[in-house]
Amino acid sequence: MQRDGSGNGRYSPHAQDAGRDTARQMRPNQDFSDQARERAIRRRKHRKHVLTAFYLCLFFAVLGTAAALSLTVLFKITDISVAGTSRYQQQQIIAASGIKTGDNLFLVRTKEDAQKIRRALPYLGSVKISRKFPSGISIEIREAIPAGAAAYGSGFAVIGEDGTVLESSSAAPDGCMTIQGLKISKAQPGAPMQLSDSKQESILQSTLSAVEASGLGKVTSADFSQPSRILLVYDKRVTINLGTAADLGYKLKFAKELLKSNIKATESGTLNMSTAGDTDKAYFDPSYGVPSSAAAKK
Repeated sequence: MQRDGSGNGRYSPHAQDAGRDTARQMRPNQDFSDQARERAIRRRKHRKHVLTAFYLCLFFAVLGTAAALSLTVLFKITDISVAGTSRYQQQQIIAASGIKTGDNLFLVRTKEDAQKIRRALPYLGSVKISRKFPSGISIEIREAIPAGAAAYGSGFAVIGEDGTVLESSSAAPDGCMTIQGLKISKAQPGAPMQLSDSKQESILQSTLSAVEASGLGKVTSADFSQPSRILLVYDKRVTINLGTAADLGYKLKFAKELLKSNIKATESGTLNMSTAGDTDKAYFDPSYGVPSSAAAKK
């Protein structure tokens, strides 16, 4: 400790300045500086990760709150509409769907509920359910068109174009093609008709599709007893022998043209199309009177 020149024990500021002049400036070495920078970088990364985690938690909390509100408070169904016409009342269709006003719009299972309607009301050929935001449900329907009435048990199973059983009936509906020779194992309304012979099932569907595509019309009955001899009766007067299921589309369009141009509306008989796919030829054997189902099988 230095005193000033007066000897009174006080520090001299000049003495302090002199000591400061003799102090050495200290700098860290290079390794220490690198470590300090790395610690600073780690601290910044840590803060960034903490902030990221915080904002993610905040985002999911907001998202969860919004989801909870949408399922409990918002998007309540207030209107259910039915578009299209059918033999069923609109309230029957809505009731079959299981959808009710007050249900949440997002909890409606559109495809599953559409299938529920079809199972309960088989004569609906197609059903589409759509959400109409913010609070509506739209049910679009189309009535099924009977494609045929297959002999089953003591009556008939009326089927649609897709093979779904529309109803069980003691008699075939007026104007509906009757189908003989199918080995039916189960025919439950609202479900596809089940056949014990899978090959026969394929032949039936192919024939129905080909008849529809050809626009032949006036097919009054069909016989699938023999897979190699598919028989259709046109207008209750001409039996069409299609042979196998090969080239059905071509055979039916060919037959349609012959019935229009070569066979008179007063004629009856058998039109043999069994080899038309290979030879491009058909044969008509005229007969008198309307062919019976027994005559068609000869």
